[in-house]
Amino acid sequence: MKTFIYIFRCIIIVVLVVVMNSCSKRVVDDSISVLLEEQALSNAVPLEAHDVWYPFDSIYSNRFYVYADTILVVENKKAAGNFLDFYNIRNRNLIARKLPFGEGPGELLFAQMIYEGNVMRVTDYINRRLYNVEIDKVLSNSNYNPELASFSKSIIVTSAPVSYGDSILCINPFHYVHQQAGIDQQPPRIIAMTDKNPNPSIPMDFDYMTVNVGQGLLGANACLGKIFFASFDISSIEFYNSDLKLVKNVLGPVMLPETKLSISIDNNGKHDVCYKGMDQPEAYTGFTIFNDKLYFIYTGRSIIWDNVKDYYSYILCFDWDGNFLKSYSAPVRINTLSVSVSEPNVFYATIKDEENNPKLIKLTPTNTGE
Repeated sequence: MKTFIYIFRCIIIVVLVVVMNSCSKRVVDDSISVLLEEQALSNAVPLEAHDVWYPFDSIYSNRFYVYADTILVVENKKAAGNFLDFYNIRNRNLIARKLPFGEGPGELLFAQMIYEGNVMRVTDYINRRLYNVEIDKVLSNSNYNPELASFSKSIIVTSAPVSYGDSILCINPFHYVHQQAGIDQQPPRIIAMTDKNPNPSIPMDFDYMTVNVGQGLLGANACLGKIFFASFDISSIEFYNSDLKLVKNVLGPVMLPETKLSISIDNNGKHDVCYKGMDQPEAYTGFTIFNDKLYFIYTGRSIIWDNVKDYYSYILCFDWDGNFLKSYSAPVRINTLSVSVSEPNVFYATIKDEENNPKLIKLTPTNTGE
């Protein structure tokens, strides 16, 4: 009987590996692979949206984040002059402006941000700099300059890197598996750049150039010795230890079809790979961190980009060990997420309004009011 159960479990894992595109072959080990059932979505706590204040008259605002229920952080477009503005939500006063755009010292050329609760991770991809902006220091010290770390100019960085102790971690753009296309490239998922080895060697002798596909979200907690990678187009979150070894892969809750690819051959005989068409699967699109918990924005459907606002978001909560804790269903498509510190199960989110402009809302459990 034990043998039968063991064989049955192995069959289930193999089927999962075949269905889930781009999953590493290491997932076959059922001590690493964990299946998140679709009940995680059907049992999700329904949320309703409420209007809250934000500087709606600004023509530069791009995204909004709320810290400790009282501080509004506005991420601006390049034309704004400063990448970050800080407001007091209660009196609506501007508190500070940080990280100006420009070509001078400490200024940004092209920036993107990931909000991690009390720290904002800002990446300048052109200057190859990573800024860790601590909100408490912004509020307490008007002269505070965010800590910055430079990273390698020789490594292709397509998704936001992350500080981890004395290292900067980034996603290997050549790690990619696609069953239908016959692509099976599995170098290490994560690359570590350190002071001693600022330019780690990355093999590029692959047949398929996959820098435009297969990317996702990277996060790390140096105190816990934990790292994760969440895929944009596969329902998969990989959890790693401090040695960059995969220890758990959470699959599901929805088995998505493989991405549609366009593959061509360049002059060097390499295959250039990019997405094909406007109808593609979408898994994890964003995350934030609060009280040692991870909150991921999840779609779990194939979407048509021309109608992207018609697809609603879920919020999936995990701990840093990859254990699923809770889920929520939003009545809108979420672009960014913040967690309330004073009200359980309450969130702030950036969405797009009817005119495709960014808008800040508050999400509360249905029928509970604000």
